Amino acid sequence: MSEEPKMKIAFIGTHGTGKTTIAHETVMMLKKRGIDAGLVSEVARQCPFPINENTTKKSQLWIILSQIIKEMEAEERHDVVVSDRSVLDGYCYLVKKFGRIKAIENLVKEHLRTYDKLIRVPVRGGFLKEDKVRSTDKKFQKEIDEQFDKLIKILQVKQHYLKNNKTIKEIISTI
Repeated sequence: MSEEPKMKIAFIGTHGTGKTTIAHETVMMLKKRGIDAGLVSEVARQCPFPINENTTKKSQLWIILSQIIKEMEAEERHDVVVSDRSVLDGYCYLVKKFGRIKAIENLVKEHLRTYDKLIRVPVRGGFLKEDKVRSTDKKFQKEIDEQFDKLIKILQVKQHYLKNNKTIKEIISTI
């Protein structure tokens, strides 16, 4: 294993789009090909503070910092890191409720440079389900998705859109 991962991928987008399923499938496919891949699971599920519509600044800062820490740990252990979300995700939820915060935005922009690929998972039917953690409010889901569009433009983030499994296969073929 090298000191730096060969690649770091994050699936990004609003909640309830199937990012977790896709991230797990990607790691499984990489491992079947003999590639040392590690998964960074969605950290918001472990947040001890309110999330979703009731989020606080403390909640989103905890999520952003935890995301960075989990990714750093995974980078030490694996050649390829697949992340279910990125720092941009946590920042989108923060900005939606509280507006842009320069100090946090600078940290997010700096950390965004560590990803080789950010893959945007669009809102798709059948994934927004009650799990006692994430909001099932379709209006809130859409608002967060729109916040992604705004921040991606403002921060000039390069993203790849997930159109179908072909995108995952293309990513895997580049590793």
